[in-house]
Amino acid sequence: MSRVKQIVMAAGTFSVALGIGFVMQNGDALASRFGSDSDTAEAAPEPVAPDVAPVEQVADGPSLPIPQDVTADLAGAVSLPQTARPPEPAEAPVELAAVETDDAPSVLGPETMPEPETAQSCNILMEGSSSEAAMVALTVSAPCHTESPFVLHHQGMMFTAKTDADGTAALTVPALAEISVFIAAFPDGEGSVSTVTVPDFAAFDRAVLQWRGEAGVMLSAYEFGAGYGEAGHISRENLASADRAAAGDGGFLVQLGDATVEDAFLAEVYTFPSGQHDDGDIQLIAEAEITEGNCGQEVAAQSIQVFPDGNTLALDLSVRMPDCEAVGDYLFLQNMFEDLTLASR
Repeated sequence: MSRVKQIVMAAGTFSVALGIGFVMQNGDALASRFGSDSDTAEAAPEPVAPDVAPVEQVADGPSLPIPQDVTADLAGAVSLPQTARPPEPAEAPVELAAVETDDAPSVLGPETMPEPETAQSCNILMEGSSSEAAMVALTVSAPCHTESPFVLHHQGMMFTAKTDADGTAALTVPALAEISVFIAAFPDGEGSVSTVTVPDFAAFDRAVLQWRGEAGVMLSAYEFGAGYGEAGHISRENLASADRAAAGDGGFLVQLGDATVEDAFLAEVYTFPSGQHDDGDIQLIAEAEITEGNCGQEVAAQSIQVFPDGNTLALDLSVRMPDCEAVGDYLFLQNMFEDLTLASR
């Protein structure tokens, strides 16, 4: 990708608010926030709101009321009342035994049995497991939400995903905490929670850039003095892989979110294996491409930076893009991230 011009935004041209106390100490705070939004998943606080304000510390709250499995006792449900039992023909004791079994829908009526089964089949389940490079493999199963978008929340990060024709979705997400809490929130207020322990979390630095819709923003990492387009320039044009980080060779980038969903939440996450390096610098840059879809418009984004010790920094960005005559140019959004200086650790 060739660039016509790169513009460095001067101080004061855009506003950046430091998110104080943004670290999620545990999953209860985020879970309680989701639980209060019963009308729709989109009602969750948006990290990219145009009106910039400091990110307030999230206080501990009650746990999210996780959808409960329906565990109806079918044997009890089909107990026949005395008045419903037919006369006991002495010559046919075998038939009487058959009537008293649990398979007697004709006596109970067609509306008695299906309700527990239907409720259980519509439960939304999410399971997760830790994988290499402090990644988490998630599987969402929502049989009654086929081809449905949902928002995946994780430690302040959020992105839009979508189930397939069977109501399932398989996701691989960078962990932002050693005890990682994930919430899948559907538009009708239904959802599920999964907690995964990530043993190798402390071996990696992570940087998140997230936005909503056609903001045109992107994240780049320049490892150990690499120039634009070189092997050490990790970006959406050169994602690299988790294998590279697991081996300690360098970082990689993951793109999260389904851009085919209208006004979707999207994110890019850069991971570097800082636990295997003791010298060198990585420059982290947030950029915005001026496009036909965002020129002259207000663009909002948020950065989240997670360090191996669990400390987290967050910045909110709101900037008005140049007029459409500048389409094709790029903006450098300064000070959205702290560069990684491994030698000083």
